[in-house]
Amino acid sequence: MIIRVLILVLMPVIALADDLAKGEKETIFIGDLKVLPSVIELSKKQNHDLDLQRVIESLDTQFITSLNATRVFQLVDRKRQSDLDQEQRFAAVAVDPNDKNIAQGAKMAGAKFAFLPQIDGFEDRTTAATSSTKKFTFIDKSVTTTKAAVRSIYLSAVVQIIDTTSGKLLPDSPSVQVDNSMLPGDVTGDRMYVELAKLAATKLAQNTVGLMRPPKVLDVTGTQIMINRGIVSGFPVDTPIEIYAIKEVKDADTGETFRSEFPVGKAKIVRGDEKQSFATIEGENLGIAPGCVARPLKVKSEKKAAQPKATKSKKKATNAEDKPAEVKKDKDW
Repeated sequence: MIIRVLILVLMPVIALADDLAKGEKETIFIGDLKVLPSVIELSKKQNHDLDLQRVIESLDTQFITSLNATRVFQLVDRKRQSDLDQEQRFAAVAVDPNDKNIAQGAKMAGAKFAFLPQIDGFEDRTTAATSSTKKFTFIDKSVTTTKAAVRSIYLSAVVQIIDTTSGKLLPDSPSVQVDNSMLPGDVTGDRMYVELAKLAATKLAQNTVGLMRPPKVLDVTGTQIMINRGIVSGFPVDTPIEIYAIKEVKDADTGETFRSEFPVGKAKIVRGDEKQSFATIEGENLGIAPGCVARPLKVKSEKKAAQPKATKSKKKATNAEDKPAEVKKDKDW
């Protein structure tokens, strides 16, 4: 109870505002997707240059789509500028000047930030199938073990963020690493390139948005909280989340601002749409309030729980092999 009262007292001094402006969407543009020269060279040596090109094209469009779906930033287009120029030239000579929808030159919206995506890792490698034979002399039999070929596709991407008003590069660059083991089992063949690029784009968009504008609690009603992120932003139904009270702390030596966080409760997403989500508070509430940051919790995999059983059965098999060897020694003696 004392802790809860303390949090409530501190809430007025908690800085709920980010460096970004409130009440309006920051305008950004996304630069062309670049690829490190070494990545291109490696793909050529492995005869996967065409596959890399498919990943590039897919990631380029999927990143724009995923970022726009978060509804956090206002995107402006710079890649189809020639098409816009064509409409503006046409409007200048053929469209009614009193039409409120007339395209106007030199009236394009500026961009506060530039997002510059880059692929810094790509590899498509297949481990050849192998087979080995082990002979058991005490039973006069041989056992052949065959391992199937394993295909592994790896993709790594990063986004550099630049403040266009100053040209300064933000110190943190969101990044993501994905591989084909993260894809559903029915995704095979060339479709893996598109799905892998889509997965990377989704995670990269979520990481980028989460860095610049973390998901926040907008409203608290009883045990229900409302969050300003939806399903496409990483908050599907049944997702466990943790809530943090935040406070901006400035380093007197460097002038850099840090965000101090204190966990104030946990919740689970019960419903939502593309724009927002709702969660129910679970357990103790130490001061969940509008402005707190909400982050999804990673669910631990259940695969590790099965490992001790496999190890135990393997150990039994080893003991079974050891027993005949001991019998053989007794027989020789």
